[in-house]
Amino acid sequence: MGPVLSQGLALAAVPLLFRLYTPQDFGMWATVQAITMIAGSLVSLRFDLALVLERNLELACPLFYAIIGVVIACCIVCALLIGISIESLRFAGIDGTTAVLGWSWLVLVGLAVVLQSWLMRAGAFASISVAIVLNAVVTNIVQIVGGVSGHGIWLIVGSVAGQATAALFYIWSIVSGDERPVWRWLTFSETSRLLKQYIRFPQLSLPFTVLSLVRDRAPIFIIGAFSPPAVVGLYSQAWRLTHFPSGLTSAALRPVFFHRTATEGLTAQGRAVDRFVRWLLLACSPWIAVVAFGNDSLFILVLGDQWLDAGYLAAVLVFPAALFTITNWMDRLLDAVGRQDVNLKVETVAGFSSVGVLWLALAAGYSLTVAVLLQSVALVLSYIGFIWICYGIAGWPRSGFVKSLCVAFAVGASTYVFLVLVSLVLPQTGVFLVGAASAMSITIVILLMVRRELQ
Repeated sequence: MGPVLSQGLALAAVPLLFRLYTPQDFGMWATVQAITMIAGSLVSLRFDLALVLERNLELACPLFYAIIGVVIACCIVCALLIGISIESLRFAGIDGTTAVLGWSWLVLVGLAVVLQSWLMRAGAFASISVAIVLNAVVTNIVQIVGGVSGHGIWLIVGSVAGQATAALFYIWSIVSGDERPVWRWLTFSETSRLLKQYIRFPQLSLPFTVLSLVRDRAPIFIIGAFSPPAVVGLYSQAWRLTHFPSGLTSAALRPVFFHRTATEGLTAQGRAVDRFVRWLLLACSPWIAVVAFGNDSLFILVLGDQWLDAGYLAAVLVFPAALFTITNWMDRLLDAVGRQDVNLKVETVAGFSSVGVLWLALAAGYSLTVAVLLQSVALVLSYIGFIWICYGIAGWPRSGFVKSLCVAFAVGASTYVFLVLVSLVLPQTGVFLVGAASAMSITIVILLMVRRELQ
């Protein structure tokens, strides 16, 4: 339930935060976050995935410390690169203080990836959930309190504080756990030989991670090259809000299925995966209808007049976001069975196609809405293709997925028609409340079913 609570807290804080900070503030935060998450997710060189799969404790302990060493070394390199590029960063609006905060955030993200992998290896999903909640609570409190000052840097300060709290809790959970990583001194050559045993992860999983991050974060830089920071803020928050459910499934399902597949095999997960795909599609479909129906009017009502035009972007992005909710944890299934090559190939197509059409459309002079529409089409096709490929590799029947997709489409279309009819009787606010209540009722039922399956 940790990911559910953290997402709920984050959503509850959105109306207040979006009134305390401007789209320009969120544009700067999104730029720093994009840089931080790209670098922070890569500094482990994805050796952290090997840590989850290593069942031998005597090998896992030195591997844990070796990966931390890799993270520290890569973070030092990042610090040097930031120092060299400080003038270019200033040109982008990032001053020295912001750069230091961004680097601190990067270090914490890198260390958290390794610490979380150790807990994931031991099946300590409750500790991971608590850390996620603590991250959300501290981040929102600091951002809200700091937002009273009117300075946008508190968005970044809050994110750093939340990540630091989560990292400290990870450390406490590991130290107090049954299987603690015992320190044993290794020479440089011994460490190198140890890491070489897991070289397939940097070779295959690292490029996959790079491409997935490019798909998610590169649009921030591309839009920033053609538009002012305020427009970047509108796009980044439309993306963020529509992708809230994907953060939920990533945090809740990724570690569970990675652990299950590593211990039980891929074939054994077929029935559970098929149910999760069906439930998630059904849970997303009414929300897609609500966002598509409400678009800008919904955003202005909930977030304020300064977020005009973000609703149109959200109405377009909600379709690929719903499918990403299903696919963003399935890559771990293929990681666990050594099929990172498939992840890499699919992500190459998805990343270059979606980012490429966005850049080409903006460079050709089309509006941001048209460019994002083309980006969304490319993402929808790639996500459906990825699910289709995963089912084929695992040997699961695809008929269930096709039926679930059709049922979800029918539910979403029915919800949209229902809202149109309700709008003939009730005022706009009442329509949105009815739509949200209907979608929330379906989501609660689905979450209870998912929770029972995970237990």
